[in-house]
Amino acid sequence: MKKFVWKLQQMLTLKEKQENALRADIVALTEQTMVVKGRIRAMQMRLRVHQQEIQSLPEEQRIAAQALYLQQAPVADAVLRQLAEQARALEQQRRRKLDDYLQVRKFRKGLERLREKARQRYQYEMLLEEQKQADDYTHLNWNRPAAASA
Repeated sequence: MKKFVWKLQQMLTLKEKQENALRADIVALTEQTMVVKGRIRAMQMRLRVHQQEIQSLPEEQRIAAQALYLQQAPVADAVLRQLAEQARALEQQRRRKLDDYLQVRKFRKGLERLREKARQRYQYEMLLEEQKQADDYTHLNWNRPAAASA
């Protein structure tokens, strides 16, 4: 019996590799986003702790510390805005990759369905061919003894 060979197998293999690469990209982008969000949370926590420390100072020292804090607040805000923008950009990239991944996955599943239909059709044709060969063999064996005795 001949082996089943599907003409689009290379395309299916390519789509599987593409799907795996996109999945890896999505994981990497998710990890990068989580790192940036972690940095944002850490910085916000440090600022909160610093504010609480300032509030616990005696009044003379608190006023000077508050003035210094307010002078450096725009820098901290700029860094937080920059990190938030970086997180948004990474999230948008991740969404685009996810859309691409879903399209490739849908295409791959369609190819797999086509491959399965082709395989079933091939098996059906092979079964018909085997039955035809068996019928021919039976017909020859049936007719030979009759021809030999005549």
